[in-house]
Amino acid sequence: MMEPWKIYTLEQVCERIYSGGTPSTKHSEYWNGDLKWLSSGETSQRFIYNTERKITQEGVENSSTKLAIKGSTVIATAGQGYTRGQASFLMTDTYMNQSVIACRANKQVVLPLYLYYNLDNRYEEFRLLSDGTSTRGGLSGRIIKKMRIKLPPLKVQAKIIDILYSIDMKIEENERINKNLCVA
Repeated sequence: MMEPWKIYTLEQVCERIYSGGTPSTKHSEYWNGDLKWLSSGETSQRFIYNTERKITQEGVENSSTKLAIKGSTVIATAGQGYTRGQASFLMTDTYMNQSVIACRANKQVVLPLYLYYNLDNRYEEFRLLSDGTSTRGGLSGRIIKKMRIKLPPLKVQAKIIDILYSIDMKIEENERINKNLCVA
C-alpha cells in the first residue's frame, strides 16, 4: 500500500527561509570581489551556477546580505516584468540581495530538488500571493513560510526528481550545443 501524501507549510519542511541584502553601492570596496552575489533578476535561470555581480568580504561584513548555500531554492520576491515569483535552484553558494528569499530544505521531509520543482511550478500562485504593498508588488518571508505544500514519501520524491532533473540536464546540454553552433 502506498503511503499517503502529507500537507505541511513551507516553514515546516525548510530548515531556514530567509532573505539577503545589498552592500552599499557608494562603497566601491564592497564590490568587484570574488564572492558571488545574486540579484532577483538572475532567477530567470532555472539552475544558478554563477552570478553577474561579485562582492568583497568587506561588503558582506558591512551589509545584511546572507549566504544561500548550494542546494537551496531561491525565489524572487520583487522585480519588474516576470521576475517576481520566479524560483531557481542553487548549484553554488552565493550571497543574495533583499529581493531574494532562500529556502533550505529539511532533507528528512523534502528533497532539495523536489522542493525546487514544486516551487518553480507555483509561479502563478506566487504572483497572486504578492502583498501589493509596493508599486512592484512583493512577496515576503511571512507569506512564503505559510504556504502549504503537499509531499509524497521521500522515495516517490526521488523518482519524480530523477525524471525531471534528467530532462532539465538534457535541455541544458542542448542549449550548450546550440550556443556552440551559433558561435561556429
